Amino acid sequence: SDTGDFQVTVGDSEQPALEQIAQRTQVNTMLLDARNEQQLSLALGEFDSVISALSFRFNPLIAEVAQKAGASYFDLTEDVETTRHVRQIARNAKPGQIFMPQCGLAPGFISIVAHHVAKSFDQLNTVWMRVGALPQFPTEIGRASCRERV
Repeated sequence: SDTGDFQVTVGDSEQPALEQIAQRTQVNTMLLDARNEQQLSLALGEFDSVISALSFRFNPLIAEVAQKAGASYFDLTEDVETTRHVRQIARNAKPGQIFMPQCGLAPGFISIVAHHVAKSFDQLNTVWMRVGALPQFPTEIGRASCRERV
């Protein structure tokens, strides 16, 4: 929103959270229950795109409503089953409508960081990046599940 190129609206189900956001940024806010299909439909009908930063369990409904409203959809989920569901919904996307799940920390941002780091080497065999909820005392067994090979 700081660029002035986009009008950003943040939706949340709790008014105190919206008040904090409004005090710190120049975005619009909207009281919104992401479990309520009717509220989502009214809200998403006004926008070109939606970025869901919610728990993965909310994303299938948000993606469905976005598809019907003609809004592009992005989420930060890492949940594989949710991603499969969003891909199914995306099959009915309108021309120009984008559905892009998993734009969050992993595999989204972590892949960008890995690529940036990898470019600084003349020769590189493997890059391992830790992501997600890390145990206090990681073991070799646990590492395989929380690293992404690039």
